Amino acid sequence: MSDPIKISVIRKSQPVSLEVSEGEEILIYIKEMTGAQRDDYFNRMAARTKLDEKGEIVGVKDYKGLYSGLLSLCTYAADGKPVPEKEIQDWPDTAQKQLFELARDLNNLVREGDSKN
Repeated sequence: MSDPIKISVIRKSQPVSLEVSEGEEILIYIKEMTGAQRDDYFNRMAARTKLDEKGEIVGVKDYKGLYSGLLSLCTYAADGKPVPEKEIQDWPDTAQKQLFELARDLNNLVREGDSKN
């Protein structure tokens, strides 16, 4: 019999220092989604998918909240409370993009061979 495989159910977490004003930073955490959060995210993405007559994916119907939708499921304040999507939407694009990439990688949402950009 082979050795057991060890699988952890502890969610991965990455602390991030977020500059909110000149010289003022707060600590937030990008965390791995739960299974329920992942399913919610996949359903949201499926709803925005544009399909052709064969049912093949040909594009995206709506880009609104593309970054903040994932981030709202993964971003937590230092007190452990989720950061609301409305607040995330107010952050600049450059910050959202960096955090989105971190959340995407932490949650293994990029398959081998897929482009990260």
